[in-house]
Amino acid sequence: MRLVPVIVLVLGWAGAAMAQDTKTIAAAEAEGSLVIYSQPNLLAQQYVQREWTKLYPKIGVTMNVMPSSQFVVRFRTERQSGKFLWDLGFAGGEGGYILSKEGAIDPFLPELVDPGVNDPAIWGGWDEAFVDVAKKYVFAMSRYIRGPWYNAAFVSPEKVASQGLKVMLDPAYKGKTVWNDPLVPGTGQTQALVMRRELGDAGLKQLVIDQKMVFVQQQQQVVEAMARGTAWIGLGAPVKGLIQPYLQAGVKADIRSFGNKPNVNIESQGGSTLFLFEHRPHPNATRLFVNWILSEKVQADLGKLLDQDSRRRDVPPMADADETAIPGAHYYAFQREEYLSELKEAVEYIRQLRQQAQ
Repeated sequence: MRLVPVIVLVLGWAGAAMAQDTKTIAAAEAEGSLVIYSQPNLLAQQYVQREWTKLYPKIGVTMNVMPSSQFVVRFRTERQSGKFLWDLGFAGGEGGYILSKEGAIDPFLPELVDPGVNDPAIWGGWDEAFVDVAKKYVFAMSRYIRGPWYNAAFVSPEKVASQGLKVMLDPAYKGKTVWNDPLVPGTGQTQALVMRRELGDAGLKQLVIDQKMVFVQQQQQVVEAMARGTAWIGLGAPVKGLIQPYLQAGVKADIRSFGNKPNVNIESQGGSTLFLFEHRPHPNATRLFVNWILSEKVQADLGKLLDQDSRRRDVPPMADADETAIPGAHYYAFQREEYLSELKEAVEYIRQLRQQAQ
């Protein structure tokens, strides 16, 4: 007899959730639009545009890409003119860190209304998933390790295994390392701090000046250089994933990671953080989006597509064994806000070194 009221209660709760979801969809469709400050990864953008449109054809989505420093300036100028144009950030966390201090970012958790996404256990705890100091504004949905890549046809795997990042200081590899410019916010910048910590100031100076480091503006330029054999070591780009089209076209390259040890990797969240702008013009579409993108299926899809493990505990790791974190090992998560000032110091040091090299 006790089963009856329990079943009724559960069905009643499910019906209420479904009604709320239907109400949110209708309201989002009435808004008809969603404006996203987006990460630069083209595969991520294409996935969102394609899959979101399949589900919600009545809600157009606009994704705008720009460096965080440029975006923050633009955002402030617009706000000063009384313009509220942006709904959410799906990008690197720096813009969210800065604007949250100015009261322009809303708390994130109230928007998680789907029971399939609002359980902290799914994400390893809220303190881990939130990467801002306040633990309430910038949510990182990805968590994976990322380090340099090398072409084993030119660089000795034995040397990499024994020397780690210091192998890049070998005179035999002079001029053969390419770095997605750490002076530009993005994946290349996150490598600056681990390089400085592991190599020291003297080693980093040797790498940049004596070893004739090659700096490029785009991730794809790192990949192309390694595919063409003009570079043997790549920093700041997911080379192994992005080089696949070249390999399929017949390019011969034995691309390998430096391994999965903490001294050659950082814990990365990539450009996969979410933050919500105050006074967003399309609040219902925003709510619908964040609950959609954090769902198990979408997280699995993005993980596979971007070669980035989701923070969701119920989504299997996508990376190979040598790109998977060692259980219990500590990896520096240099993209978290707590490291922001130290990271900027490392980037400024690299800027000074490059000026010396000119």
